[in-house]
Formats: sequence, structure tokens, C-alpha cells
Amino acid sequence: MKKSALLLALSLAACGASGGGEGPDRRPGAQALYAPAAAASAAVEEHLGARLDGALVFTDMDGRRVRLADVFTGDKPVLLVLAYYRCPMLCGLVLRGAALGLSDLEWTLGREYRVITVSFDPKDTMESARDKRLSTLQSLRRPPASGAEWPFLTGDEATIGALADTLGFRFAYDAGTDAYAHPAAIFALTPDGRISRYLYGVDFSARDLRLALTEAGEGRTGSIVDRVLLTCYRFDPASRRFGPYLAGFLRLGGSFILAALGTLLGTLWLGERRRRDRARRREETP
Repeated sequence: MKKSALLLALSLAACGASGGGEGPDRRPGAQALYAPAAAASAAVEEHLGARLDGALVFTDMDGRRVRLADVFTGDKPVLLVLAYYRCPMLCGLVLRGAALGLSDLEWTLGREYRVITVSFDPKDTMESARDKRLSTLQSLRRPPASGAEWPFLTGDEATIGALADTLGFRFAYDAGTDAYAHPAAIFALTPDGRISRYLYGVDFSARDLRLALTEAGEGRTGSIVDRVLLTCYRFDPASRRFGPYLAGFLRLGGSFILAALGTLLGTLWLGERRRRDRARRREETP
């Protein structure tokens, strides 16, 4: 079974999708779910390079209105997680996987990067956002100092639909079970709000998160080591993970060889020059 099919099956099981149910309830960005087979519409269509609409307004876990543009400060990449807070399983797994992966980073949340979680269920409230944030941050070894560094947001149907459409995040709502079928994915965004990378699944390694955020940060986030690693690792669409890039390793290995050869030749040249200088001084000495 392909990985995407497995994730879709997991989302169906986790969100309680069923073949029956009452009449459909259409929502922006969602399709009515009549049967498990119809959940094939719950998928991701990648829109790399698309810019999120900064004018979209959400409500955070403290009841404050937040413009999406306010999340992007222009100097830090952002990790975005779409998850509805009433989800019985899958969304919690995605959030916990992201928190555990970020815990293994040596970076500080709020200093090198930011995270934002947005619910795609318009029935979620700031209370449910606050509860989900609290349970998620318990998996984070270094919790953020303030809510601004990892806010949990809610929104109305139109706002959620506009955000989901830009991201290419397709989910399906079943009115009979009052649950969603949805993919498992998170998004790395540039400091100005453009989509840089999609990461899939419920388990996100620190390496993948570091490379995705370094890539999204356009060289302004991460150390020189991270940027060198990015030349040796490429995102593999098949495995949906960053993997070793042979040409990058060869280039890096060639650079080291050239540097070592240059150092050796320079050392030999300096040694020979000093030997000749000593011989000349002996000849000039009466």
C-alpha cells in the first residue's frame, strides 16, 4: 500500500468517517463525505511558492484577533500546522509529532523560527484552542515564553476555506459523524508567507524540520553547517523526506579534496621557499 493511501486510511479511522450519515453539510474547502471511498478527495495539492493572504483574520486562544500578516515578521521562517482541535486522533498525532521533532532542534522557538496552528473546523472555539495548545506544548522540551511564538487559531468558514485553498489542503466533512477526513501534512513557510515545503505524515525528524526551516529561511536561519547540509540533502517526492543527494556529497567531497590538495601544495611550496632562503643566506655569509 502506498504511503499516501495509508495516511488516508489512518485519517478515516481517526476521524470516524462512515459510509452512512445524514444529508451533506458543505463548507468552503471541504466536500461532503457520503462513504469512505469519497474521502479520496482528502488530499494535498502542492502550491509551492504561493503566498498566503496576509489579510485573513483569525482568533487566537486568548480571544485576540490576529491578522495572518502579523505572524510573518519578515526575518523568521514559520511552520504551519492545520489541525482541528476536536479531532479524536490524527490531528493530535500530527501536532505531537511536530512538537517532538522541534524538541530535538537546538534552535529556540521564537528566535530562529515560529510555529502557528490553525483549526480548519469553524466550530472550534478559543477554549478548545487553548486546551489543545496546552496539551501540545507538554511534548515540547522548551515551551515558548509567550503565545505569540506558537499561537493556536480559529476562524470562520470563509477564512478557513481561503487559507486551505492557497495551501492546497483538501479535507472532507461528514455531517453524520460530525468529523473530518483529512491528510496529515505540515507546511514550511518563508518569512514573507510563501509556501516553501510540504512535510507529510505524523513523525517529523529534527533533521527534516531543520532543513525545511533552513530552506524556508532562505539562508537567514540556521548555521553554516545547516546550509552546507542543505546542499547534500534534497527533498525526495517519493519518500517525502529529505535524503542524501549524491551529487551534493560529491561536490562537497571534491571541495574538501581540492582544499586539502591546495593546503598540501601551499605547505610544500612554503617549505621549499624557506629551504632556498636558508641556502642563499649560507652562501652569502662570508
